[in-house]
Amino acid sequence: MPFEPLQISRSGGASLSLDKFYRLRVNSEAMREMKLSAYQYVVISVDVENKRIGLAKQELAKVPNASAIKLDKRGYVGVAAGKLVARKLGLTDGDLPVKFADIGNFDEGGTYWRAFEVTK
Repeated sequence: MPFEPLQISRSGGASLSLDKFYRLRVNSEAMREMKLSAYQYVVISVDVENKRIGLAKQELAKVPNASAIKLDKRGYVGVAAGKLVARKLGLTDGDLPVKFADIGNFDEGGTYWRAFEVTK
């Protein structure tokens, strides 16, 4: 019987993660797909009903009452943002860590968000 090579993906695709220390991180695949770089500003939104996070580049997002957050060199946006996301989505310490899988782009009133949904 001949050997059959396996196709193993090193990453699970574009995603965000929220760890037990409430650090929200954009993985390298998501950064590559969104053309984000270290120290770039992003805007984060939350869809509470569907448990989704929206992410947009600051220069592309013209969202009133939104604050831009700077990514660090590893793709983290910080603990303050992570705690706010967890609180808005009703995530407790027992729910963490949690991963948000990429579900594509959404146009909401002229702002193009990259959406990430809680994986089960």
